[in-house]
Amino acid sequence: MPRITASKIVLLSVLSLLTVFYLNTFSSIKIENDLDGTDYDLDYIESDIKKTRRLLNEIPDPSQNRVQFFKLDDNGYAFSAYTDNRKGNMGHKYVRILVFLTKFDDFSCEINSKKSYVVTLYELSENHNMKWKMYILNCLLPDGITFNDVNSVKISRSSSKLSVQIPIRYRIQDEKMMTPDEYDYKLSICVPALFGNVYYPRRIIEFVELNSLQDIDKIYIYYNPLEMTDEATERTLKFYSNNGKINLIEFILPFSTRDVWYYGQLATVTDCLLRNTGITQYTFFNDLDEFFVPVLDNQTLSETVSGLFENRKIASQRTALKFISTKINRSPVTLNNIVSSKNFETRFTKCVVRPEMVFEQGIHHTSRVIQDDYETPSHDGSLLRVYHYREPRYCCENENLLKQRYDKKLQEVFDAVVLMLEV
Repeated sequence: MPRITASKIVLLSVLSLLTVFYLNTFSSIKIENDLDGTDYDLDYIESDIKKTRRLLNEIPDPSQNRVQFFKLDDNGYAFSAYTDNRKGNMGHKYVRILVFLTKFDDFSCEINSKKSYVVTLYELSENHNMKWKMYILNCLLPDGITFNDVNSVKISRSSSKLSVQIPIRYRIQDEKMMTPDEYDYKLSICVPALFGNVYYPRRIIEFVELNSLQDIDKIYIYYNPLEMTDEATERTLKFYSNNGKINLIEFILPFSTRDVWYYGQLATVTDCLLRNTGITQYTFFNDLDEFFVPVLDNQTLSETVSGLFENRKIASQRTALKFISTKINRSPVTLNNIVSSKNFETRFTKCVVRPEMVFEQGIHHTSRVIQDDYETPSHDGSLLRVYHYREPRYCCENENLLKQRYDKKLQEVFDAVVLMLEV
């Protein structure tokens, strides 16, 4: 039976659906001012909550499949604006906008025709002194306006006076009000970007099907359709997009990828973090040649991750990895290659996070959490590790956890999809 959670009560009260809730241990609830003691069906209320969320969030559905850039001028682009109701170390009640800029500048914000009197620009930590740097523009919500009244924000560059209107893309709730039953998904993966020639159809099939066996609910893959020249790869991605296993997100930078760090992956990482906030309980950030692997035989990936986050102050686990040699060039790669590096890699790690607790996520580590007392420990690989399949130059240990768990199951489903798609 569905439960009424704190944030759902807030949503219902906004619409004045109910005044005061009492949740008992049976299958119904009562409201204080209901004199005849009428019981209310939770399934009906749950349906109303979902409708309420859609009414309050008069914005494109979060699954909309592209990152839309808005040009401010030749030196600035904005995208993925969001309202942020978290009471944390970055201030409370802010409208925030992701921006690419070639230089730091002063900005002003206008929300529902009212000026924001506190506007700051936060630079992300992984710009690496490239021409195009990524920032978060923070605009304090003016008095007399609620987040649910905000559908867009107008930003202006002080030096040029040029402005652009940015629609609200995401709405971030107070993370302290969220409970586990509110998430749509338990586990998801963000694949920051597809580039290079390593991601051919069979590697995509292996990645999706192996992670499905590990009970990953949704995979988000960012790609540039203008660079998708291989018909078989495009057909494979479309197949998985149509069956709901992946959410394929169009990502076309409005400037040269040579002028931004690592193909602009920081933008896709940040957008995917926001996309999963309040939607997914635990989100992994890894590429198609990387897999998170539970170590204990009697624990699934979901059980392992839940255990690592048992301390509710933990926002992120930075996970050590093993490089696996791809000497045997036969698919599925994970079943045919088990020779690994001897030592764990602890610098170029990958993360699993609770999205609502993170303010800034990097490629290899969590850069900033939303509360000062949230923790981002590094895990040594004893319970959870990452397998990164690379060129055949590693030795001399065997890492066969994936092969032991999924050998026949993965081979069967892999062969079936390859045959069906003729790739």
